[in-house]
Amino acid sequence: MPGGSAPPPPAAASQEEVVFAGRYNIQPGVVLSHLSTSTARAYLTLDAEDPKRELYALVLNHEVPARLSAILASKNIAHDALLKPIRWGRVDWVGSGREEIVIILPQPPGPPLLQSMESTTQYWTVREIKRDLLMPMMDLLRRMEEDRLTHRNIRPTNLYRRVNDDSVISGQIYSAPPGYEQPSMFEPIERAMCAPLCRGIGDLSDELFALGVTIMVLSLGFNPVVGVDEDELIERRIAQGSYNALLGKNKLHTELAPVVRSLLRDAEHERWTLADLSNWVNSGRVNPAQPLPVARADRPFEFDGHSAHTARELAHALNSNWDAAVKLVNDDTIETWVDRALKDRDLAKDIAECGLLGSSGPRQMTDDIRLSRIITALDPIGPIRFRRIAMMPDGTGPASVQAVLRKDLSAEFTSMILSKMMSFWHEKQPRPKTWMLTASEIVEKAAIYLSDTAPGFSIERCVYELNPALPCLSPHLEGSVALQPREMIDTLERHAEGGELLFDRHIAAFFAARITGRIDRELHDLARASSDAEKSAAQLRLLAFVQSKNSATPAPHLYKMFLEKMQPIVANYRNVSLREEMLKAAEKAASRGNLDSLVRILDNTKKRRWDERGFAAAGRRYAALGIEMQKMQTDEKRLQRQALLLGRQIAANVASVASLAVIAALVISKLG
Repeated sequence: MPGGSAPPPPAAASQEEVVFAGRYNIQPGVVLSHLSTSTARAYLTLDAEDPKRELYALVLNHEVPARLSAILASKNIAHDALLKPIRWGRVDWVGSGREEIVIILPQPPGPPLLQSMESTTQYWTVREIKRDLLMPMMDLLRRMEEDRLTHRNIRPTNLYRRVNDDSVISGQIYSAPPGYEQPSMFEPIERAMCAPLCRGIGDLSDELFALGVTIMVLSLGFNPVVGVDEDELIERRIAQGSYNALLGKNKLHTELAPVVRSLLRDAEHERWTLADLSNWVNSGRVNPAQPLPVARADRPFEFDGHSAHTARELAHALNSNWDAAVKLVNDDTIETWVDRALKDRDLAKDIAECGLLGSSGPRQMTDDIRLSRIITALDPIGPIRFRRIAMMPDGTGPASVQAVLRKDLSAEFTSMILSKMMSFWHEKQPRPKTWMLTASEIVEKAAIYLSDTAPGFSIERCVYELNPALPCLSPHLEGSVALQPREMIDTLERHAEGGELLFDRHIAAFFAARITGRIDRELHDLARASSDAEKSAAQLRLLAFVQSKNSATPAPHLYKMFLEKMQPIVANYRNVSLREEMLKAAEKAASRGNLDSLVRILDNTKKRRWDERGFAAAGRRYAALGIEMQKMQTDEKRLQRQALLLGRQIAANVASVASLAVIAALVISKLG
């Protein structure tokens, strides 16, 4: 899993202050462990303009996208029960040779409710839970819902108790995707089944579930499932229900038990709403919904050591051993069990039809697609499951990060999206929700990029389009962090100074997703390039466009590097004077470091056409001269033949005259 289970290592190479934004002095030698998370380490931070302010900096894991939407939206939430970011961005971490992404936050005004999920605390009374926990948190969640923002980080280790009035304030929600930091016990079953990156944005119902688990832990004073394996806990929750599986043999206060049970209903429509909880806090009245009984088979489905009695149990078992489960999709074993043991003829029919293509299905049916569909039919409110991927639809963006970082998952993620599993999942939902429409739009966008394998598209493009706070993940960057195109141009310029040109699929996709404007034509030119010279020309045009639209920073070293790489392009010009003129102009403009100028000088369409027309005209002149010379040569040979013939005629005539003269002389001599 990206980011692993530990935050980035501390920058112990230097104790020197790290100055961020010219104001915030981060102390690398002072780690605040109670504010650190599984993916971000917290450091004491001083405000140069307000030394009395108690701040800290979270240094983020580069491979886990921050919640940009929460960072931006939190500014509009007028509520003091939420810690709000003061500033965020990248900084040069002194002495480490790395750039880091940091979020500056105010320190909480008190200790966490639990130091860790393994620690214990004095149990909370019903009065404390109502007054100090629920009243501020309910009001905060109400405000957040109005701004269409979810919290998704409610747990005792991320909630803090004010020293002055004992009320609870929420910790940060910005350093990782929604639900990423949560132990699975705080997530509803369907989201707990997913990898942390794939749990999705969620909604208020998910917040209330986490709040219910938090009430359980605080009222007991300890975590009732500490040390229990998460996979085992999920199986328990599916079989027994979340309330029974989490509470175990422990007892809750009689007034709290029905409240927590109502908040921990596994069927979302049976779970208490914010209005229900508010009614209990304000009036003490409890009106818990009666859960509908779950259909249980009269004989279990035996598979891979599991005995499944319900459709959800079978879906989970099939997903746990995919390769073995695939062997069942081409017979009617599952269908028959659902029909005869579960006595659900409609579901059996749905399973039988999972292998049909249909107008909204994939172009080609495979066993993996069919099994994924069967699992969704069995457990429609569960995540989309496809081989090793389990993803809630609103977690598509962060899930793409997991796929691109784990090459073995890229093909599975692509197949899952292009097989239109999202559409099938939506068709099977018993109660559609508002967030599903947005999730569908995101998946459709991802499918467009995944269907194109050219540089700047495919899985890399998905990652940067769907995760706007994710830095470029190119393995060539070596500790450099780029969040914006101008920062990437700066990074490429630094590497070019050392004679290295960085450019790969990640960098191309990063630019395509983050720039102002479109570079699809340049990307396809790059894909079609058949020589190093054509590839360099395409890269130059792309970077020139990015620099002109997104960065005013000169790039003289990139300019010089491309000037050398473009020599074969210049050599293709036939006009020697033009070549010399172009090179002179290019060298003269080098100090400005404007890549667009280099394109205009060396890759100029008008100059190329002029050169081509001139060459064509010269070719025509050359051909005409050749014809003329050939004609002249032909005329010379004809004159030579005529002269030879005339010479022979003259010689014959002279010989005839001479013969007549001799004869005449002989006749005269004889007569004489």
